[in-house]
Amino acid sequence: MPGLVGILKMQNNVLDVKQLLARMCQVMKHEDWYKTETFIDESIGIGRVSLGILNPEPQPIFNEDKSLCIMMEGEVYDYQDLKEELILKGHQFLVNNDPDFILHLYEQFGKDFVHKLNGSFVLAIWDKKKRELLVVNDRYGLRPLYYAENNGYLLFGSEVKTILEDKTFERVVDDRAVAEFFAFEHILGNKTFFQRISVLPPASILTCHKNKISIEQYWDFNYEEKHFSEEYYSEELVKRFKKAVKRRMEDEHKKGVLLSGGLDSRSILAAADEKLCTFTFGVKGSKEAKIAKVVANKKQMKNKFLELKEDYIPKFAETTVYLTDGMLNILHSHGISVLDRIKDEVDIAFDGLAMDLTLGGSFLTNKLFSYNEHDLPKILFKKTNTLFNNDMVRHLFSRDYYQKIKGKAFESLRTELEKLKDENIANKSDHFFLQNRVRRFIMLGGVYLRSKVEYRTPTYDNDFIDIILSIPPELRLNHHIYIKFLKKLDKELAKIPYAKTGIRADAPELLRRIGSLIKTVIITVKLLLRKYTGGLISIPDKSGYPDYDEWIRKNIVFKNFIKEILLSDKTLSRGYFNKFFIQRMIEDHMNYRKNYSRQLCALVTFELWHRLFLER
Repeated sequence: MPGLVGILKMQNNVLDVKQLLARMCQVMKHEDWYKTETFIDESIGIGRVSLGILNPEPQPIFNEDKSLCIMMEGEVYDYQDLKEELILKGHQFLVNNDPDFILHLYEQFGKDFVHKLNGSFVLAIWDKKKRELLVVNDRYGLRPLYYAENNGYLLFGSEVKTILEDKTFERVVDDRAVAEFFAFEHILGNKTFFQRISVLPPASILTCHKNKISIEQYWDFNYEEKHFSEEYYSEELVKRFKKAVKRRMEDEHKKGVLLSGGLDSRSILAAADEKLCTFTFGVKGSKEAKIAKVVANKKQMKNKFLELKEDYIPKFAETTVYLTDGMLNILHSHGISVLDRIKDEVDIAFDGLAMDLTLGGSFLTNKLFSYNEHDLPKILFKKTNTLFNNDMVRHLFSRDYYQKIKGKAFESLRTELEKLKDENIANKSDHFFLQNRVRRFIMLGGVYLRSKVEYRTPTYDNDFIDIILSIPPELRLNHHIYIKFLKKLDKELAKIPYAKTGIRADAPELLRRIGSLIKTVIITVKLLLRKYTGGLISIPDKSGYPDYDEWIRKNIVFKNFIKEILLSDKTLSRGYFNKFFIQRMIEDHMNYRKNYSRQLCALVTFELWHRLFLER
């Protein structure tokens, strides 16, 4: 993913900043057409690798006396009034883009400038007089940035691999991260697979001054329930969401929407005041694709269906692992094979990131409201430990490695929960999922998307999130207030079926539950038929994304890819896994005794990460 890299020497040493910075930039330049810019001043080096779409003007950008400079990747919105205030105070804007505005904002307000920014960004400001570096990201960490200290200097970069360009950095696997990945399918908190490399927490100001590094958090998901009427909330949500979408439409770039059969992406179409190109990827004849086409047609927008071929994961697995630093299961790289086709049509792709959780309460349940603080870690562990459960983990890992990681996944979950100060259990649960599952798993889709196009998420607009944080969880439960919002936003789109239930999105809650139940029963019957007939009766599941279980069994390229990697001597000799259990998993899957597509692809992901990041 394009972004920033940087080095700051905090002690006298022999490090060649210029040479290392060049390597860090190069390893993040995944396409020849990326733009690379660098700034070097004695002990510091900062680089920017970009698509050349947002803020294409050369960086760094300086203030009037060149005592401050900034490099930034990303964008901020809706600041014209603030800019006029700065001009009245004597600030001169020479470039007139986002980083130019932010630098003068910092010059005027100091660190408080962050509270005035609404956008998706990561930036670095160097104060030459103070010899002080600030590295800042947006409220939500929409653009990951990793950092580490090594041999008396600070390293940071938008990809983990940039830090590994320092050949003196010792690559030591973080066993806690491994335990978490195989329990939850993602890593928790701010860890990576490497000890001593962390992701910058969202809403952070990292300051390096007088050889000391400090990190302060300037914002968090603090729920403050207001108990307004449902009518007030639905009207206010519509007003703010329309404004959020409009903010992101006010430029001349070619824009499109990643449109699924869900509610989040159709909400963007409902709020848009211009025609957009829409993209839906999946398998031919899927319910997801059919619903998306109906939604696009209703808004008189052009929908492009991008078919996912059965061998796309083997073709793009290594690319997925490389771009996401091994932290995204290759099974979830749904759009990576069609990115070039999206890039041919648009500069910027809109996505309804996580509104199903923030507004829809998709992780809330009625039972959750009756639990107490003591119950929550066990409840959430049971809910999230869906990849390899405790019983499977005991058999998956070798005896020695299992003793190393035993219980660590649960300990990590409890530790992350203890960091959250929410008094309401339901709000605390959602807060946990936002800072972990969404940030460390779902947002990784944006990482590989940004390797080709820019990516905008109006669902993560500051004003929109602020109103959501005031809504009591009881109203968010079961999409209650979400459906009211959608009906007020566009009643025609609310009539179109929702892929998760198969019935109209605006149907009463009871009917939506019945729809979900019927869908679950149908899928279960299909799976049982496959299992008990050994695949002789196999009805394709076209309710959503590809039927990966069958692809692995039926597509010879996919099947051989799984076997060749997981049964290789290289994989089985690493000391992590019990080779007999992996062999049995593959046999059970191929013979329809179990469905292990997620688990097998997670194992492949981890092995490819090993080969790309530890062996090369």
